[in-house]
Amino acid sequence: MKKVLLFISVAAFLAACSQEPQKSTSTDSKTVETAMGTFDSYGEEITADSAMEVTSLVAEMGNAPTYDAKVKGKVVDVCVKKGCWMSLELGNGEMMRVTFKDYGFFVPTDKEKMMGKKVIIQGTAKFETVSVADQKHFAEDGGESKEAIDAIKEDKNTLSFEAVGVLVPQTAEEKKAI
Repeated sequence: MKKVLLFISVAAFLAACSQEPQKSTSTDSKTVETAMGTFDSYGEEITADSAMEVTSLVAEMGNAPTYDAKVKGKVVDVCVKKGCWMSLELGNGEMMRVTFKDYGFFVPTDKEKMMGKKVIIQGTAKFETVSVADQKHFAEDGGESKEAIDAIKEDKNTLSFEAVGVLVPQTAEEKKAI
């Protein structure tokens, strides 16, 4: 009987040790007070100062394959399913998709809360090719119509950004300050 109990205990211990820890993925925010206003903070805590306009990012990157930056820009789309990405307007008719480091945090899925807000993000920008399948997946997550999804026919070269932290202003006045 002791051997059976010992075997069960060892098996349970080994099973528990072999499982990967669960990552916390949350839309929970912290409130951050700055000289520029009050923000909801997602991911790592970042500061609101020294953020460049997202419209300047491509010029700042030059030919670098990746570029660490803090940028501010207007949200033009957000994942309505999980909040696992958002898109910022680049000012040239293009958008930059923003994802979140290690899928470790999400932003609100409520388009009314996010759309049009000027947010501050910090992380790494890079150019990449997005497949048709991925574009369709993102369009579906963004709540696009079936017709818009079916119209996607070619891979797309785009600027993307992996954020470690995001600041979303809490009021319209703070949105104007950044």
